[in-house]
Amino acid sequence: MEAKQKTEQKVQTIVRTLEADIVLGRLYPRERLVEETLARRFETTRHVIRQALNELESVGLLVRQANRGTTVCEYSAEEVRQLYQMRDFLERQAALLIPLPVNDEDYSKLKVLYDEHSTAIDQKNMLRVIAANKEFHEVLFRLCGNIFLANAIDEMAKKANLIRFTSSTDIDLLKQARDEHFQILEALRATDNETLAEICVKHLQPSRQKYLENRGNLF
Repeated sequence: MEAKQKTEQKVQTIVRTLEADIVLGRLYPRERLVEETLARRFETTRHVIRQALNELESVGLLVRQANRGTTVCEYSAEEVRQLYQMRDFLERQAALLIPLPVNDEDYSKLKVLYDEHSTAIDQKNMLRVIAANKEFHEVLFRLCGNIFLANAIDEMAKKANLIRFTSSTDIDLLKQARDEHFQILEALRATDNETLAEICVKHLQPSRQKYLENRGNLF
């Protein structure tokens, strides 16, 4: 059992690292991932690497094709539109379900994550920016009280990692995201779910727009 847990922990470490590589633009759409090379990088077996790649494929970040192996997925402009249409819908519905105003405990959790995200931006610690941002939204949307809706939002967010790499290191956009996180916190202290929903949907737009603007240069 202990060996199995260690293997699973290793797999999850590799998954999180490769997700960060995609978000930060270290791995580009259509870039090929070689199991042997990854096994050397992470000092593990190809079996463990294969498990990690299977998980990333299952959430739509990687694709496997005959004679091409495993590559980072690429979205067309239409696929981006459809993905963000789904994200807009899900996050709006979740925001409308959150009981307002939120209690002090939940607010405090989000405020701590906001502060961590803000500090990470100032320090240009991009890995921590990504982690704090992810945690902020996970905690936020679990307040809706519908675990299936919250999980669906998480899955769509993972798929959007392929899009966020064009904006994840743009300091101006990161500061804008920080400002919008603060607006979300303010809305959670009020009683207007429609305002909260509008802020959440608006918060999604910059990374999509940046990706579409740069797509011609990227590919």
